[in-house]
Amino acid sequence: MKIKIDNLEFNSDYFYIQSDKIVEKIIFNNRTFYSKYEKINTPINKKIIEQYKKDELTLALPLIEDDIVNYLVIEYYQEDWQSFYSLIKHLFKTLDISNYITYKSPNKEPLQIFIKSTNTPLDIAYERVDKIKQILELKSKKSYRIFPNKNSPKNYNIIRFPLNIL
Repeated sequence: MKIKIDNLEFNSDYFYIQSDKIVEKIIFNNRTFYSKYEKINTPINKKIIEQYKKDELTLALPLIEDDIVNYLVIEYYQEDWQSFYSLIKHLFKTLDISNYITYKSPNKEPLQIFIKSTNTPLDIAYERVDKIKQILELKSKKSYRIFPNKNSPKNYNIIRFPLNIL
């Protein structure tokens, strides 16, 4: 089952809700990850989305499905998101990336930039992310995250539910 958010489409057979406590310990590449996101194995519904919109819970969606990615995602958590977004637009023009959608919620949610990458095998997605990351590191020392992240387990590659298109 799929859920459509504006022009984005995600698997909605399951989703994640952030917990106050650690719900899963993941060993990956000799590193230990502690996840506070609990996987809910039911389709996402309108009630859950409404709770998220009211800031009653934090909702996340899987980015990787069967080693396939449909989006590369950049998340930026700082208050100066406008200058970062301006840098990203310039960078994308340089890289000839035109098919992207940007989301920013009115609360303290991150700026999210979804780059369309339909049915991309995971290894190719990692290569594309690395290319963007290398160029972005030259231009900005700001804190951002790019997904999918090959240094994290697959079930750690989840993104917050996007709300408001920019």
